[in-house]
Amino acid sequence: MKTNYTICVMLLTGLAFFAGCIKDEEPTPDVRSGLSVVNSFLEAEAVLHRLDVGRGLQQLGQGQGYRGIDYFSVPSREDCRMEILSSNELAQLVDTTFALVEDRYYTSFLFGTEAAPLHFLTDDRLPDDVEDPKAVAGVRFFNLAETTRRATLHIGAAEPIAAFRNRPTETPQTGKDAEAFVITTNTGTHVLTIVDETGAQLARRTGVALDPADYLTVFLTGNGSESAPYYIGIVRHRGVNYIP
Repeated sequence: MKTNYTICVMLLTGLAFFAGCIKDEEPTPDVRSGLSVVNSFLEAEAVLHRLDVGRGLQQLGQGQGYRGIDYFSVPSREDCRMEILSSNELAQLVDTTFALVEDRYYTSFLFGTEAAPLHFLTDDRLPDDVEDPKAVAGVRFFNLAETTRRATLHIGAAEPIAAFRNRPTETPQTGKDAEAFVITTNTGTHVLTIVDETGAQLARRTGVALDPADYLTVFLTGNGSESAPYYIGIVRHRGVNYIP
């Protein structure tokens, strides 16, 4: 498995001959946005994100494995184009255009199958109606698993948040619709459990810190097989977590 992954990543990095990497010094350091990329696409050893901010497609990083989470500081642009390629014969999974506003933060979520790849982009920001963002935490939950089961997220022993109950696998629309962080005072270090509609446990993750001023995305991925068991991923959002 590791050997196959290494070979696939090497294939992806070969694209560097055709497109340079996004670099922190391009072009004006103070006109930038934050972009996190999450790979929940389990049908490829790796994927490659490429971004066009006005100078042609340039690759982000050196290829990203399944369940990978990366962060990049990129130039801001109103009509940024992003392409995502699979290590499976460099098939194109996503080709989309969106705005990257200066000093704003975004997350790209890739999931689905080769036959029907799925993607959405969230605008990651502190809720506007919170009196003291440093005193509370924020959470989002997405079901990115390849499954027909509906997923409910439990944070410790607390009752599940209504928005986190019985979520089917996301679509690009449901993912975008659920981009707002749900505010909670249930801070501390928790065990996260995700169950299906019958109450059967799909995945469990211990020792997840949710401190005041933390803003996290929790996502379910996998398909329940031996090679891709259900798994709880955690994204800690840069920029969103920063409160001046």
